[in-house]
Amino acid sequence: MIYLILALVLIAVICVIAYFFCMAFLKLDTGNLDDMNNPANKPLSEHHEVIAKGIEYINSIEFEWVETVSFDGLKLMARYFNNNSDKTIFLFHGYRSSASRDFSCAVKMYLDFGFNILLVDQRSHGKSEGKLITFGVKESRDVVSWLEFVNKSFNPKKIIISGMSMGATTVLLSLNYKLPNNVVGVIADSGFTSPVDIIKLVAKKSMKINAGFFIPILNACCLLFGGFSLYKSNTIKSAKKSDLPILLIHGKADNFVPPEMSQSVFDERKENTEIFLVENAGHGLGFLVDTKGAMEKLDAFIKKCIQ
Repeated sequence: MIYLILALVLIAVICVIAYFFCMAFLKLDTGNLDDMNNPANKPLSEHHEVIAKGIEYINSIEFEWVETVSFDGLKLMARYFNNNSDKTIFLFHGYRSSASRDFSCAVKMYLDFGFNILLVDQRSHGKSEGKLITFGVKESRDVVSWLEFVNKSFNPKKIIISGMSMGATTVLLSLNYKLPNNVVGVIADSGFTSPVDIIKLVAKKSMKINAGFFIPILNACCLLFGGFSLYKSNTIKSAKKSDLPILLIHGKADNFVPPEMSQSVFDERKENTEIFLVENAGHGLGFLVDTKGAMEKLDAFIKKCIQ
């Protein structure tokens, strides 16, 4: 009888781990996130009109689809907006999101700032290939692939890399690698500190469970099926490896990725690091809640980077 109970417990644990792995890491069909009527966009309801206008603007102006190949053989896609400039900004969107939605209000701003723009579909999103989302681990190496491609194809004098949510974690983790000398700054909006930290937080909030005991098993699945580890990536450590200027942005009312995660990066690095915390702003909404303040902060930071 005891063996049957143990077997049932083991099966239950395996089922929970398999469910969590699929829900967390597998690419899912989220529908068209650029359609503000998509139920997934309900949390953004207060800002639907301005986001929709931004997406419409992105689709109305000229761009070209460009592609590169990741270190592990995936075709990666991005939209390139040629502004006839010698400086380019890369934009990396968030987890199960879309580039147009996350940067709906940023594309025009950066064009007005005089940048060419690389608007990236992260692996396992949009037009880019991939079946697994790796919470910034492999995505951070994709940043390097895009830098190599853009430098070879367009040869800009200066590049800033920017990300939203998981995209923010992506660009911060890319600081683990030797980046080209023409990368002059990093903008990280609403990023989490590590895959382990965000998984523990979401499990506690959404499932009311302590994920600590099963993360080692989940990590084994990631190693086995995805070839990546949850334990080796941390934005605090990666940020401290680089002397590039970093601007951190975070909403103080973010109930998905707590602002303390950006604050911890700032507190541990401080030198050549700035942080802009926005009152009453939820996840990734700092720019929309305080557009004037965000634009002023971004403008000042960018001028410092490209001087």
